[in-house]
Amino acid sequence: MTTGTAEPQVTLAHGGQLHGLWEEGVRVFRGMPYAQAPRGALRFAAPLPVSPWSGVRDATAFAPMAPQLARSARADAPMLGGDDCLAVNVWAPTAEPGAHLPVMVWVHGGGFFRGAASEPLYDGASLARRGVVLVSVQYRLGIDGFLHFEGEEHAAPANRGLLDLLMALQWVRDHIHAWGGDAARTTVFGQSAGAGALACLMGMPASRGLFQRAILQSPSVACQTLQEAAAARHAVAVLAGVEPTLAALGAAQQAAVLHAVHRLASEPALRQQHGLGGRNFFPLRPVVDGQVLTAPPLEALAQQWAAQSPDLQVLVGSNAQEMRLYHVPGGAIDRVTEAQVHAFAQDVGLSPGAADALRHLLPPAQQTAGEWLCALQSDYYYRVPAQRIAALASQWARSAHGYEFTSPSPQWRGRLGAAHGVELPFVFGNLYTPTGQELAGPAPPIALSEALQQRWVAFARDGNPGWAPYAGAQPPVEHVGETLFCAPHTQPERFALWEGVL
Repeated sequence: MTTGTAEPQVTLAHGGQLHGLWEEGVRVFRGMPYAQAPRGALRFAAPLPVSPWSGVRDATAFAPMAPQLARSARADAPMLGGDDCLAVNVWAPTAEPGAHLPVMVWVHGGGFFRGAASEPLYDGASLARRGVVLVSVQYRLGIDGFLHFEGEEHAAPANRGLLDLLMALQWVRDHIHAWGGDAARTTVFGQSAGAGALACLMGMPASRGLFQRAILQSPSVACQTLQEAAAARHAVAVLAGVEPTLAALGAAQQAAVLHAVHRLASEPALRQQHGLGGRNFFPLRPVVDGQVLTAPPLEALAQQWAAQSPDLQVLVGSNAQEMRLYHVPGGAIDRVTEAQVHAFAQDVGLSPGAADALRHLLPPAQQTAGEWLCALQSDYYYRVPAQRIAALASQWARSAHGYEFTSPSPQWRGRLGAAHGVELPFVFGNLYTPTGQELAGPAPPIALSEALQQRWVAFARDGNPGWAPYAGAQPPVEHVGETLFCAPHTQPERFALWEGVL
């Protein structure tokens, strides 16, 4: 197949056809439903596959994002998105029939209540031009995807957003050959909540065989207990002014529910008031329900992989100063008190001695209460989970590779640093999108983006990103900064402080 003026067209396994667009030499297909729209009786149900069709369908426009509010929403902010959100997008290089190109499937983050595959930051053209078929996935968010309705399982199974992702991966397995992709060479990759969702999937037997490699960027693996899930449901219901039942929340004005979730996400004191402790940085998470998720991800991986070694290669890492994304903009980092730091440490089960030890591992200028809390939360939410997953994969999986992103952003007068998400514009090569500029600044190092894309694609192609595997007593990781080099973590003792906690 060669680039031409005619629209690119593909035929799926069931015979239905789709037409997309040529964009700078890449075939682009947007908004292809992999499941029926979750509206009406299907809103809180497990996803159902799309019925086959005859003829040619248009695939040139993104599907709506899952219902949500803008990140900086005011009280009168309108709702974004719509219920017909369960869709995938494909960017594919030109390929001859029968090509067996590696496939990369992207799962976006957003705290399980916001985000969209249509975000320009996640445009897949740059990676596709490097020889992969790039798929991005949308899944149910917020109460539709993750609010738990205990005792009403038949009407609303747990973790519906995870079930959506499983169905999307089944769609990729069944149809990606239409773009020259090889379903047996599928790499899933995600960041933050997206990586956390993939960590959940990796511990679920239902996911076996749907992907052979996984890249987890800053995996957010914290899940809710049934008690925490019940507290979250009651909190959303109270703030929305309805009863905490499936019927009442389903019938509630959607804007009221979205604003309830948004308020809980943005106001820590409000979360605490409703029984959601400091461990719950966002109000909605996957729930350890005993059926879809039988254990928290780190436990599930240890149990499942010890019982049966996975045919899986894993690349996992985090950023050096993750929580600066949340504490630097707006100046919260300068308002933190030592009492808040001690309360967080106690909430997550870290001893006062361990918390103090971590503080003294920071440079003297970074031992303020705000910097200390940033370091504790960065480790707890992202850095230690990434290290634990790398260790488990090195023991049980086919291979493991680790990284640490250290390249500082110049944003917020240089204080943002290597914060959560700063690697994203470099991974996708979308440095000059609005979000890319917000994260990486006006003059980002283009060579770093080239290097990261090359390594991610190499891993998707053959499982080797180009540096030493994570193994041994002092396992090496790739340090991704002004220069790239492979060496052990600079402060392994920081990870040791969390033994028995994570």
